[in-house]
Amino acid sequence: MKTEEIWDCIVVGAGPAGLSAAIYMGRFRRRTLVISDGNGRWSYGQRNENYLGFPEGVSARQLHELGVAQAERFDVAFSAACVTSVSHDGKGYRLETSMGSRAARTLIWATGVRDHWPAFSGARRLVGTSLFWCIVCDGWRTRDKDVLIFGNADSVGSTVLQFLTYTRRLTVLVDPEKDKLSLDMQARLEAEGVAVRRGGVKRVEHAGNRLREVVLTDGTVLKPDYLFSLLGSTPKTALLKDLPVALDGRGHVIIDDKNRTGLATFFAAGDVSNKHSHQVVSAAHEGAMSAQAANHVLYFND
Repeated sequence: MKTEEIWDCIVVGAGPAGLSAAIYMGRFRRRTLVISDGNGRWSYGQRNENYLGFPEGVSARQLHELGVAQAERFDVAFSAACVTSVSHDGKGYRLETSMGSRAARTLIWATGVRDHWPAFSGARRLVGTSLFWCIVCDGWRTRDKDVLIFGNADSVGSTVLQFLTYTRRLTVLVDPEKDKLSLDMQARLEAEGVAVRRGGVKRVEHAGNRLREVVLTDGTVLKPDYLFSLLGSTPKTALLKDLPVALDGRGHVIIDDKNRTGLATFFAAGDVSNKHSHQVVSAAHEGAMSAQAANHVLYFND
């Protein structure tokens, strides 16, 4: 009878956090498997222009491909699959996936988040060229441009005010059915020259992945250069409900300064953690930290 393969570490997710963790684990000579469903933020069309070492920028997909190739140099294995359940028996982990069952001694959770996009047809196609979500990553490109920002609560205020460093040609569009923007915050934004509208989007005209115009439900036609979504995201942690892993109020995995959780052999990295900086450089750092912590645990269980 064939003995089941038990990996030293399974990394779930293949974004910057997951790939960084995998590269480190591979170089530690740990038998490592990366499982990815291919739906991370790395699959968007955006270009990273603030990541060290790429003076002309690097696309998220290219960075992913480079990371996979680098991990494979160190004998890391990859499985294109969806994880459907995760269990822990006190000794190790069992992951059921669309490509079969997998077992591991340690687990690094780097699944990222599911972004909430504006409800108009073709939104995903515009991500990375005309539609963005991170001012730290992409505020620079909006210099002196017209920007339409989707946001429904006071939490948009601090980000919108940061935009004033780049451009003062700003409009916030609030969905009337989800309106939680206070009058005080609206007044503060308007005092800075930010236009605030309430309404829905009837359609967005675009040529390929380039924005042309936005038509609102009341017939108003806007011609912004860029769209920004401040509608938030949901961490991909639903499968962790049966594990003794603490989540914060928004569902992010709570980690310490070494990316450890309350479960000694379970680690989290990247946007899925309660640090959720939404930065590639931070995700890569967290992946490296989680791998070092996992490797340390394995030393005491070899």
